[in-house]
Amino acid sequence: MVSRSLGKVAARFTNAVKPFSSRERAKEFARQLKAEYEAGKSGAPADDEADATAVASSLRDIDWAKVRAATAERTTDAAEKMRAMAAEVDWGKAQPMAAQVSSALIAAVASGHLPVGGRVGGTVVRAIMNDRDLAQRVGATLHRDAAPMPPDFRGELGQAIDTTASE
Repeated sequence: MVSRSLGKVAARFTNAVKPFSSRERAKEFARQLKAEYEAGKSGAPADDEADATAVASSLRDIDWAKVRAATAERTTDAAEKMRAMAAEVDWGKAQPMAAQVSSALIAAVASGHLPVGGRVGGTVVRAIMNDRDLAQRVGATLHRDAAPMPPDFRGELGQAIDTTASE
């Protein structure tokens, strides 16, 4: 059931970022998501530690000043895509660290600085959704490695997000 809803959300993300990706990349992303869905149906375990490390390393390579500039205006295409993706996240269930990581991933994807195609595409979508606490694990990985946390974009998401939860 979770894999099926994850596939639907991933399809929405793919449609939201289409201008930033080619047709071939979208097809590859869809194939990867289908493979992940099939693996989930057959009970194949995910390597959560490796997934968290992969997403964390992707976050380290992003120029956050450029992401912030691309998403600063509320009327830009990136800002609209951010709000659309943010509407798919259950912010009430996310711990503060996970919410910060998810918001940064949404901003990076919407601005085109983190593609959702390729090897880590499905993992990035899972982290945005905090599937099996992946966003929380990404934040813990960054903290463990003494890497800086990505900026918090929850204010720019246009959502009423409760940030009073504790870690």
